[in-house]
Amino acid sequence: MSGGRLGFGLAAAVGPAVAAAVAPEVERLGYATIWTNDTPGADGLVVAKAMLEATERIRVGVGVIPCDARPADTIAADLERLGIPLERLVLGVGSGRSRRPLDDVRLAVAALRRTIGPTVAVAVAALGPRMCRLAGEVADVVLLNLMTPARIAWARERVAESGRRAGRPSGAPEVAAYVRVAVGAGARDRLAAEAARYLRIPQYARSFEAMHVEPATVGVAAAEAAAAAAGLRAYRALCDETVVRALPDPADLAAGLLVVARAAAP
Repeated sequence: MSGGRLGFGLAAAVGPAVAAAVAPEVERLGYATIWTNDTPGADGLVVAKAMLEATERIRVGVGVIPCDARPADTIAADLERLGIPLERLVLGVGSGRSRRPLDDVRLAVAALRRTIGPTVAVAVAALGPRMCRLAGEVADVVLLNLMTPARIAWARERVAESGRRAGRPSGAPEVAAYVRVAVGAGARDRLAAEAARYLRIPQYARSFEAMHVEPATVGVAAAEAAAAAAGLRAYRALCDETVVRALPDPADLAAGLLVVARAAAP
């Protein structure tokens, strides 16, 4: 793989107004998708709707909605209530804090396919080997997060193995990865702060330990714009889609997001 396509990711916490202001420029720059997440107090579907309405062609992803906090029937009802167009939507689900992560994600994917139909691509967040194998079996997109290139290669092997066993066609599912990218003054500090935040989550702490790397080095911290694209090359060589998950300067979120988008643009 010489280099997969690029997506762009922003936190739902920036809000729908900032997301809608940034999305058209991300589309103009040639990104294939724009993603947001879904966290307490920051509704990913609301932010996704704002980005869909502000753009014309780009796919919009929500990666991911925790299935233990927002069941599939609630997601379907929210899509209808919000009037979200489905044709360009990628809907991601993850296990959240479920006590039965594999079972609950499998059930959530099946329920979403029943309630929403085939129009929407379903993504599954995967970190460990068992979730990678499940995602390889049931997802349209496998969404990896906070992995080194070597760990992405490891995950792809498990996704592909499971897909073959399930009789899926070659190339299914797609593998996408969130890669944290910070550009400019304070870039390394922002990357380190993001790693520290995730280290408090046990499954991510285990993942960092398994990778045998310093967590603050996972991702791209570029003092200058030219270094951002160079730092992404190893990821793009391994992924069907590399999602540039921006860590903007908090002083001006919209401007900071666009600094990262322009620096890493395809």
